[in-house]
Amino acid sequence: MGEGLTRQQKIENIVEAGLQLIPHVGGALATLYFGRKQQREFNRIAEFYKELSGELKEKVSLENQDEGILASLIEKINDKVEKEVLEEKQKYFKNYFKNILIYPVKDDYDEKTFFLESLSSATLLEIEILKFLNSKNDFIAVGTIQKEGVEQYAVVGAIGRLRNLGFLQSGGGGMSFGDRSDNHLKELVKVSPFGTKFIDFCLNT
Repeated sequence: MGEGLTRQQKIENIVEAGLQLIPHVGGALATLYFGRKQQREFNRIAEFYKELSGELKEKVSLENQDEGILASLIEKINDKVEKEVLEEKQKYFKNYFKNILIYPVKDDYDEKTFFLESLSSATLLEIEILKFLNSKNDFIAVGTIQKEGVEQYAVVGAIGRLRNLGFLQSGGGGMSFGDRSDNHLKELVKVSPFGTKFIDFCLNT
C-alpha cells in the first residue's frame, strides 16, 4: 500500500488522514483544505503560463538546450509556482523561466538550480535589501539599512542569510570591544559578483 506514490503524495495522504481525525469536523476540513488547495495551485500555474506567454518577447529555440536539464528545471519551477502565494515572487519566477529559455543551461546547471532554490526560499525583505545594495554598488554599513515598520535585527538576520548564500561580501567594518555598540550594525556589506549574477538572472526584468 502506498507504493509508487511520490514523497509529496505520501505527505498529503498523512495530512489528510490527520485532518480527518479531528472530532466532528475532520472530514469537512480535509475536503475544504484539499479541494481549495488543488484549485488554488491550478489557478497559479495557469496564470503563470498565461502571463509568461505574453511577456516573452525574445525569440527562443530549443536547438542549444539540453532537453533533460530543461525538463528538470521546468518541473522544479512548476513545483515552486504552485506553492507561491506572493505575486512579487511569481514575477521573479517568470524572470527565471524566461532566462533559462533565452540562455540555455548546460555546465552551470548546479548554479541555476541553486538560484531557483534561493529565490524560492527568499523573503521579500531579503530581495528588497539585495536590490537596494545592488543600486548602491559600494560597501554600506548594516546599521544604515532600515525599513519602516521592520525591526532592525530582522534586517541584520536577512543580511546574514544573504551573506551565507554567497550573495553579499563583507568589507570589514568597525569591530570594537569595550563599548556598548553592536558590531553587527557596523559591518560593511555589498553585493558579491555571485549576487550580481543572481540578480541579473532572477530579479531584473
